Amino acid sequence: MDLSESLKALNRNQVAIKVEHLKVWTKEEKSWWRRKPTKPEVIILNNVSASLKTGDFVAVIGPSGAGKTTFLVSLAGKCTLPSTGTVTVNGTDVRKVQRGLIEIVPQFDVFMDSISVLEHLVFMTEMKLGSIKKSSHRQTLKQLLTELKLLMLQHSPISSLSGGERRLLSLATSLLSSPQILICDEPTTGLDSYNATLVIGVLKQLASSGKTVICSVHQPSSDLFKEFTSIALMSDGRLVFHGSQEDCKKLFKRFNLRCPKNYNPAEFYIKAVSESSSDYEKVLENNCDQPDEGDESGSVATTGAHLSYTHQRFWLRQVQLLLWRSALTFRRDIKNYVFQLFLCTMISSVIIGTCYVGISGTTQRGVQDIRGFLWLICSEVSFSVSYCALYAFDSDLILFRREVGVYSASAFYVSRFLSLMPRCVVWSLSYVAIATLMVDLPDYFLTSLKIASALVATSVASTAYGLGMGAMFISTGIMGDVMPCADLPLFLMSGAFLRISSLPFWLYPLKYFSHFYYGMDAISNIYWRQIDHIDCSYNTTSSCLSNGAAVLIENGYSDNFVLEDSLGILFITLVWSVLGFCGLKREENKGYAF
Repeated sequence: MDLSESLKALNRNQVAIKVEHLKVWTKEEKSWWRRKPTKPEVIILNNVSASLKTGDFVAVIGPSGAGKTTFLVSLAGKCTLPSTGTVTVNGTDVRKVQRGLIEIVPQFDVFMDSISVLEHLVFMTEMKLGSIKKSSHRQTLKQLLTELKLLMLQHSPISSLSGGERRLLSLATSLLSSPQILICDEPTTGLDSYNATLVIGVLKQLASSGKTVICSVHQPSSDLFKEFTSIALMSDGRLVFHGSQEDCKKLFKRFNLRCPKNYNPAEFYIKAVSESSSDYEKVLENNCDQPDEGDESGSVATTGAHLSYTHQRFWLRQVQLLLWRSALTFRRDIKNYVFQLFLCTMISSVIIGTCYVGISGTTQRGVQDIRGFLWLICSEVSFSVSYCALYAFDSDLILFRREVGVYSASAFYVSRFLSLMPRCVVWSLSYVAIATLMVDLPDYFLTSLKIASALVATSVASTAYGLGMGAMFISTGIMGDVMPCADLPLFLMSGAFLRISSLPFWLYPLKYFSHFYYGMDAISNIYWRQIDHIDCSYNTTSSCLSNGAAVLIENGYSDNFVLEDSLGILFITLVWSVLGFCGLKREENKGYAF
């Protein structure tokens, strides 16, 4: 069974898109300190009207800046710019149609490159359709792999695919839900003639099966251009012509414009509208077909019929699937993670341990040494995991915005947070296991285990802090500059550089927002509460700290540290997680990245 026959069974309902007086523009931008606008309002689409019917294979052409991509995104219901006019599918606003009815294939393919073709399609099948264990879903997946010539590449990593193969994979991803309307933004850009012909052939076959396929094409070859059944010619944000290729040819002949033999018709039309006068463009606009009420009468879907088979999975399942994809990436890049562990953790912990060989907190000189040692392992672990988390969303932002609607922002945030938890454990245990070997700890094994546990909890809060900062400032690109400024007051609250008890009352509450404070408070209490006696010299002129409790009092650390530090770390984790989610939600609200 070929692709055309198999898809006909899923396309019982005819679908039509009507565009009426669509106008899209960018907002005027002003600086808060200046009245003069820094960026004026720009009209992208100006009074566009058209009617696209079932089975159409439409080529959207026009010069650069004509508004082709915005037009396609508006047809898909994913445009977030201010607009007027309507885009409807069988009388329903395009933004309210059932999930999966319309799919868009973007110009630039964005994938998680380290996973394989099959793993990517399994992930998207699980997210869009349901369990891959269902026989119909496995059959759909196998069929797409076969028909789009991806079967031999199913176990290949996406990073190894050519441009044409990546485009076919993007097309397969969109076809999983069996959409009735498929919108492709320049599907042949960057492809050689063979792959371009292959992609256009697949799209034409889909249109023949009863789908509406709309493609923007940039300088298509004559052979590719003739495959389209209709043309939408755009210029300066206006739809100059929409109709069959024969009608377009006749219209241009009326103005004594004939395409020379052996000349690409698409290039001829684009050149003509680019160089024409405004009066000539108005005449052409009057020939653009206008939608009428009769266009839709035979295309209304049957009441209660299922146009789409997609649905959004339960939240916990979304988190599970996102964690599974992250685990696949981790497994592929395990060598890089091991190298980071060796370079960032083992070497630095050896250096710290070497500098503090043999120190003990039972002497007055050792008090300051132990303070420095505890601060270094706490700060190294906290800084390592927080700055790793800071850039976690930076590399995933385009992928996240490309997959808007497939899963929720909260599921993505939680999965990203959970995927960093192994680092918190491994980093903390590595630092403590190596650095404390050279230091005199009371009841070494139990004390080092307690310190490692406290550092793991501190790392969790540090991860939330890094993710929160990264998500809030990801769109501005200044997160690497903002976070060091926030670090300074937070690590001053740790008690390693000044007495917390001596802080002015208005600054004292800041310590409750410092993960450094809770980390230092916990590991300091773990160590110093085991020191019952500290030697005091008889000829000293400075105050003598006689035991570990005195050291804790001098630093201003708490008495009930287990409860206070546990609640404090939980509080910080929740606060930064909420802030991070809000930042990620802002990116989601910006809409689909095209």
